[in-house]
Amino acid sequence: MRKFFIVGLFLSPLVFQSQIDSINVLKPAAVSAVTSDDRSPFAHTNLDSEALNTRDSGQDLPFLLRLTPSVVITSDAGNGIGYTGMRLRGSDASRINVTINGVPLNDAESQNVYWVDLPDLGASVSGLQIQRGVGTSTVGPGAFGGSVALNTLGDIVQPHVKAVLGMGSFNSYRQSVSWNTGMLGNGMSFDGRASHISSDGYIDRASSELSSLYTSLVKRWTSGKVSLTTMLGHERTYQAWYGVPQIATEENTTDTDIQDWASGSYEYGYGTDTQRISDLIENRRTHNYYNYENEVDDYTQNHFQLHFEQNIGIADLGVALYTTSGSGFYEQFRAADSFSNYGLVAPISPDSSAPETTNVIRQRWLDNRLWGSIVNLTIPLEDMTIVAGGAYSMYKGDHFGEIVWMEHAADILPGTNYYDNIGNKTDVSGFVRVKCDLMDDIIRLQAEAQVRSVLYTASGLDNDLREVFINDDKLFFNPKIGVDYILSPSSRGYASVAIANREPTRSDYLDSPFWGAASIRHERLMDFEFGYRYVAKKWATEIGFYHMDYKDQLIATGMLNDVGNSVRVNVPSSFRQGIEFQAGVELQPRFRWDGNVTVSRNKINVFSEILYDYNPDFDYVNPVNHVNTDISFSPGFIAASVFGYDVWSNDEIQIECELSTKYVGKQYLDNTSNDSRSLPGYVLNNVVLSFSQSFKSGGDLKLSVFANNILDNMYSANGWTYSYLNGGMNAMTTENYVYPQAGRHGFVNLTMTF
Repeated sequence: MRKFFIVGLFLSPLVFQSQIDSINVLKPAAVSAVTSDDRSPFAHTNLDSEALNTRDSGQDLPFLLRLTPSVVITSDAGNGIGYTGMRLRGSDASRINVTINGVPLNDAESQNVYWVDLPDLGASVSGLQIQRGVGTSTVGPGAFGGSVALNTLGDIVQPHVKAVLGMGSFNSYRQSVSWNTGMLGNGMSFDGRASHISSDGYIDRASSELSSLYTSLVKRWTSGKVSLTTMLGHERTYQAWYGVPQIATEENTTDTDIQDWASGSYEYGYGTDTQRISDLIENRRTHNYYNYENEVDDYTQNHFQLHFEQNIGIADLGVALYTTSGSGFYEQFRAADSFSNYGLVAPISPDSSAPETTNVIRQRWLDNRLWGSIVNLTIPLEDMTIVAGGAYSMYKGDHFGEIVWMEHAADILPGTNYYDNIGNKTDVSGFVRVKCDLMDDIIRLQAEAQVRSVLYTASGLDNDLREVFINDDKLFFNPKIGVDYILSPSSRGYASVAIANREPTRSDYLDSPFWGAASIRHERLMDFEFGYRYVAKKWATEIGFYHMDYKDQLIATGMLNDVGNSVRVNVPSSFRQGIEFQAGVELQPRFRWDGNVTVSRNKINVFSEILYDYNPDFDYVNPVNHVNTDISFSPGFIAASVFGYDVWSNDEIQIECELSTKYVGKQYLDNTSNDSRSLPGYVLNNVVLSFSQSFKSGGDLKLSVFANNILDNMYSANGWTYSYLNGGMNAMTTENYVYPQAGRHGFVNLTMTF
């Protein structure tokens, strides 16, 4: 089947989303500053609200982007609701710069993006742009795999109210109501959305309760506008972070195989955790390692943005002020924990005995806030456009742990803190972009220069009860230059080179064997992009080549620090290079075929894997050198195919059907190119069938049916691995954990617009 799909993909006309050449919305200056126009010399894809809504069944935003080039998605709960993630050209979310209306969404410390914090976000996005590679200058952490610029400040539309009711597999439900007043007589408009999404999840107990509220109040006048936008989100998800032992997901594995494996697994008590082992045998792919009833993640995040736009003579000025606040915890039950993990000593009983360990319920909290401002100025001249901007932000994150209950420490009051530390980050950047048109606009030169200063400090006691002291100040210079050349009215080519620098994350500092700037270096990327696009009346194609050369990329090698946490270390040289091919055709007025293919090589030139030997008669640390190995989670082949068919349409009724196919090649779980530590490739086929009815009295009704993974393919898109020794290299144990994704499942949306 895999060969049939690949051959069919190449023989069929393929397009991507590149024919959607621009986002047809009123962009604030902050959005324009971080996005590329049609002639920008960077690889990018634009999606409008219609394209997003077609595939929106209440899943997190990564699932709406799954068919775009070089994207791989995954879900902890297995069905796209709750914690989800995406990789772009093999880079995870911490290396993808994400902005909402030009405002950074990445967490300042972890640099990650937690889409679950803003559920049903796709319903409020009027357009977005995905840039692959370094792309244009943007605010927040550097784009090391790409960037995603979301815009919620869209077109002026007719006044309406829209209600969405949805339900589907795994007891999943969606309720949403949105509104838009349209333009009122005084230049005011008000739109918003309130949503609630719940699901039991494909994985046992991996439930989600998600709610969000979005509002935008805009005042327009002849030469400008001002908008106040709020985005409020709350999530409560049962944890499925641990994954499932890969052996339990394999088709030919017997119950005895699982029992034998568990007898050598620390996580399953070397065979003594009979309750958890029985659950693993019974449920296999849907097994959840966690069984404490309140093993949940509970977090609230609120965004407030004020955008001001004003034309000043020949120039356009844009100013944005914003603040993002978040507060929440994840709760854990810990069996037989050491008292020293909480800075305590065992209590002495009247008979002078003392327990060796204790059961504990704890919460780990994060209370954080980000404040910032952005200023952009655009000056269009006769053959040149100059864009200049600056950004300033301050972040404060309070990390602390609370003891909710402790079995053998009656004098410990609920809510007692056992660690507390604070991280602060200041981010200041400025950029200048110059676009120059030559030879009657046939050639466009674009040059950018960004200077970014980052100061990160942290102090206090971390969750391993170690004193934290971090003070790292970095200054980055990120230049970019490119050219776009119109070869004919239907075709254009582009080339660019860009440099990006990126600071380490909070965990890189904390988990390093020696804290501080001297122990870990920042990463540097030089990105070369070349592309060609041809657009005809009924078909289009684009091919792009990229080479992303990394210096001091941070990767996991198996090294642990003194408290057993995994450590990422700098490797001197690594690269990603590939070809992205996109094409598409209108076969008939009712038929369309779109698709994309990415073929890539993702290599680390040299690195040393660290294996620990837990037999006291052997060396404790065993380094193993590797040369020219594959970067983890970077499949060499990714492809997508979309077939759209307009079944029936007239002035009142429209019936549409879409068949999409996604193929993701083999992924390695670590950086050793070891097949025993890998995820096999997989193929997914989804169908969307929609029926729309418009009424002469106004309003419309739309019924959408989503049939996902219709061939019931059993696969995993993410995982982790750990290998260790117990008596030399011939006594190696490897444990692989994966995150199984749902087999055949569905969802139904009913949308009513008044």
